[in-house]
Amino acid sequence: MVVSLIAPVLTVSACGGDAGNVSSGGSAGSNGSTVTFAFQPTSSTACLKVTDERGTFRKHGITMKYGTAAPNAAGQVAQILNGEITAGAGAYTAVLNAVSSNLALVITSGLEEDYDKDGQSPTAVLAGKGSGITSFKQLEGRTVAVNSLQGSWEVLLRESVAKAGGDPDKVKLVAVPFPDQTAALRSKRVDAVFTLQPFVAQLIDEGFKDIGDPSAISFGKPDAAQSITFMAKEYVDAHPDVVKNFVAALQEGNTWCNAHPADMKKAIARITKAPQKVVDATPLPVYDAGISSAETKTWGELLVKYGILKKAPTAAEVQWSGVPAK
Repeated sequence: MVVSLIAPVLTVSACGGDAGNVSSGGSAGSNGSTVTFAFQPTSSTACLKVTDERGTFRKHGITMKYGTAAPNAAGQVAQILNGEITAGAGAYTAVLNAVSSNLALVITSGLEEDYDKDGQSPTAVLAGKGSGITSFKQLEGRTVAVNSLQGSWEVLLRESVAKAGGDPDKVKLVAVPFPDQTAALRSKRVDAVFTLQPFVAQLIDEGFKDIGDPSAISFGKPDAAQSITFMAKEYVDAHPDVVKNFVAALQEGNTWCNAHPADMKKAIARITKAPQKVVDATPLPVYDAGISSAETKTWGELLVKYGILKKAPTAAEVQWSGVPAK
């Protein structure tokens, strides 16, 4: 069952974001060396911002601008096709959905991969206090908040329930933006939330139970790509060197971010406005620009399995030819 929960429409940027320079609509393609990025201030995008601040994009001939991001990747697809932004970031599913609808987008790189550090992961399902939920099977008949429906959050949650021996159709999913999920769980409007860092660490600190990472469960491994960057195929075909340099700068920045954990913890607190104490208690993301064609294929299979797509596009159809291999 899938329903929508009425709640204030907030995005991750509502946490108090460092949104940078906001470009005007249609400016994304006006300068071939300028990439206008749909920026949401999260730990996933913090490395990209730091990479820009350190001058790495400029070193590779790229000028970065930042546009106000739609609340989810599907919304950013529309922003790209409307010429508001050059690049978006989010889940695989937005691009797979778009390409299956004959919208010309391509995945240009990875952004962050899954991990398991000190018992924490970048995303997790947290059960409400007193709910008695200790496993995914026990989500049957319960209400679970996800950031958006008909995408990655939904299929990963359902697949985790199925792998635990439960019936995924018996889980009641409601759409609640990440910043609002904590209040929904505290007030018992929902029985569990499927959320991301730093909210995972915050909820664990408050005593809510982490029952597992749906990404690791669904893919059967702890390092599947969590988020990606994507652009319009028309832009990629017209500006191949810009895309190549953008991804090269991103890769170089990832290496620096992964090697400087203390600096990144300070940067994540500054960019997301999350309390430094919470960030310090949260494992750092693993930033990786690589993409696995096998993972892209699995995403397509999950979308078909749970009725979101009738037929999934192939990895070759959704991945830029120069995308770094994972």
